[in-house]
Amino acid sequence: MKGKRVEVTPLFEKAKIDSHNIFITETKGMYPYKEKIEDNWAYYTAVGLKELNKIFEKENKNIIDIGIVGICSGVEGIAVLLIMKNTKKLIITDVDADILKGTVYNLKHAVPQSPIIFIPLVGSFCEPIEEKNYLVDFVHANIPNLPATGEEDLTKGAEKGTFLKPDLYQKYNPPLKFTQWALGAQYAYLQSAKKILRKDASVITELGGRVPISIVKDLFKECGLTFSEVIVGFKEQTEALIDFIGYSAFEKEYDVSFEFYKYEEGKSILKKNNIENPTVKISGEKIKKLLEPCKVSAQEALKLHKRGVAVGHTVHLFRGVN
Repeated sequence: MKGKRVEVTPLFEKAKIDSHNIFITETKGMYPYKEKIEDNWAYYTAVGLKELNKIFEKENKNIIDIGIVGICSGVEGIAVLLIMKNTKKLIITDVDADILKGTVYNLKHAVPQSPIIFIPLVGSFCEPIEEKNYLVDFVHANIPNLPATGEEDLTKGAEKGTFLKPDLYQKYNPPLKFTQWALGAQYAYLQSAKKILRKDASVITELGGRVPISIVKDLFKECGLTFSEVIVGFKEQTEALIDFIGYSAFEKEYDVSFEFYKYEEGKSILKKNNIENPTVKISGEKIKKLLEPCKVSAQEALKLHKRGVAVGHTVHLFRGVN
């Protein structure tokens, strides 16, 4: 497999997940692994999956079949292999068939002794899983939120991880109360997930907490899902310029204000309050309240970025049960 060989062992070590030395191969178009572990969404995924596994055990749920939507390089899938030992089938999707080839390669080489069956499917949201009539015990996704304008290069991993073609979610007719907060794709994902879940199964979405939690709760309610939060964290905004420009456009068009935070000030607040990053001991709403003194809008974040000031956002793993 041609590509850049990257060691991801430090991510699993920091997440306190037992593993051997693990390498992945980043092929063209994959979202790049970040040297600073806290900059990787997959780090929060790994910690979140550990907590989710504990929840499933308490609920006496036997997790056999799992779906991961938009898997990209496969680090999230590797976390599943290392944590959820009873898994028999891992269905992985991406909009890019070439990326999926690299993903399967990474999964098979990272945990070669795994007996899990890998099923790669090409498509958006949970649609290819539904088309094949598969059902899962839980499905996970980290969906791009910003609609592509046509000016982006969606062959690049960073832009592919930030933008998606709006027609992919518009066919689900997301209400304005969600699209004005750039949650149209989240609405589509949750609606599509419901079609592949077994009874009392779970849908997990990873979401940057740039919107009020009340809006997210309403989103899950609208989609007919029981809402809960698995973990919450805080990270610096990566791909900062394109994100701030994208969210600023929503602020101007819909008169909303997204919730970003001055990064260094935010880190200091969490440290002062002895809050681990990520954490299960305090809710996202309470963390947002603590971070209120350093909150800025997307337009303010864009100005700070141009001055070289780092800006961050909260990170959440939200769970919905059907």
